[in-house]
Amino acid sequence: MRQQAWDTHEDTGPWIPLASAPAFDYLGGYQIGYRLQDSGLEHGFQRVAIAIAAVPDGQPSQPYNEAPYCVGRAGTPGEIVDAGPELQFEGSGVYTVRVSVGADLDCTTAGQSSTGSFSVASPVAALLVGTPVRFRAQPPSDDTFVGVRGTPDPPGGAADVRCALDGSTLPDGSVTGADVVPKDLSYARQQVTEESFTRPGSWTCAARGVGYGIDAEFSQAMFGTPWSAPITFDVLSDFRRGSAAVAGRRSRRPRFAIGAEWPAEAAGGKAKLVVYRACTHKKVASGSAVFGAAKTRIAVKRPRRAGFYLGVLSFSGTHFLRKSTDPLGLLLAATRRKLGFVSPSSFPQC
Repeated sequence: MRQQAWDTHEDTGPWIPLASAPAFDYLGGYQIGYRLQDSGLEHGFQRVAIAIAAVPDGQPSQPYNEAPYCVGRAGTPGEIVDAGPELQFEGSGVYTVRVSVGADLDCTTAGQSSTGSFSVASPVAALLVGTPVRFRAQPPSDDTFVGVRGTPDPPGGAADVRCALDGSTLPDGSVTGADVVPKDLSYARQQVTEESFTRPGSWTCAARGVGYGIDAEFSQAMFGTPWSAPITFDVLSDFRRGSAAVAGRRSRRPRFAIGAEWPAEAAGGKAKLVVYRACTHKKVASGSAVFGAAKTRIAVKRPRRAGFYLGVLSFSGTHFLRKSTDPLGLLLAATRRKLGFVSPSSFPQC
C-alpha cells in the first residue's frame, strides 16, 4: 500500500508490503496495490477484486469499494498496480484488506487471495497558548495568538478542537457543558481563539485529528481519531458594564445603579466611580461599592457647577474578571438642580 496524494504537492511515497503490517501517521486515504500475475491471456489481462475485511470501528464506510469490487487489469507481470479505488480514513486502528486475482474472476468467485493489514495512528493534543481573555479593554498591539490549538496538524487531515463551559467528557471522549464552541461542528477547527469563548469561566477543551470522506449515501463525512485528554483552564475578561441608571438626580448625592456585563462573575468585586469635569480632567466627586448578585449602587456628591462631566468606573477584580477600567465612560450633565446622563452627540468633543 501507499498513501493517497491529498493535494498536488503531496508525495504518495513508495509501495510498502502489507506483510510488514506498516503503521502510518496519515489521514488522507490509502492506495492498495498488487503485483500483476502471469495470466496467460493477451496483454496479461486479469481481474482483481478488493474487499475491506476490517476497519477500526468494525463497520466499513467505503462506498467506492462496496464488495465485491472488481476491475480488469493488463500489463507486465510483476508490475504494481492499483487494486481498486483508494481507501478512505475512518478512524485510528487496524485496517485489513483482501485482494483476489483470477483470469476469469467474476467478482463473486474467489480467485487466488491474499490478505494484509496496516494501522493508522495520528494523535492530536489540545494545547493552551497564553491566557485567554474574552474581552480586553486594551486590545493587543500585535496578532499574537491566544487560545487553544490542536497540535500537531495531522498529515492528510486537520486538527479539530472543541471546548465546553464547565465541561465534562462524553463517552466518545469529546466535551460537553453549559456552552460549546465552536457552534458549528460540521467541519474541523484547528484552533479556538480567545474571542471565540462566549463568556469568562472554567472551560474544558479536547482535540482530535479529522479526515474528510464520504458516507454510505455519498455525502461528506468526517472521520476522527480518538479525542485527546481534556485540558481545563480559566477564561478571563476585563470589566465592562452592562447597564447604568441614576436615581435621586435632584438629591445632593445621586445614586448610580451599575450592572456588570457578567453579573455572577462580578459579585464580590469593588467598583469605584470617579467623576471628572469634562475636558479639564479635574476630579470633582467619587464613590465606591461592592457588587452583589445583580448590581451595585454608588452614591456620589452632585457637582455644584453646571456643565458636562465624565464618570470613570474602575473594578477591583474577581476570580474571572481582571482588575480593569470600564472602557465606556459615563457621559453626564449637571445643572444647579440635577445630575443625569447626556447623549454622546451633546457631549463636548474636547
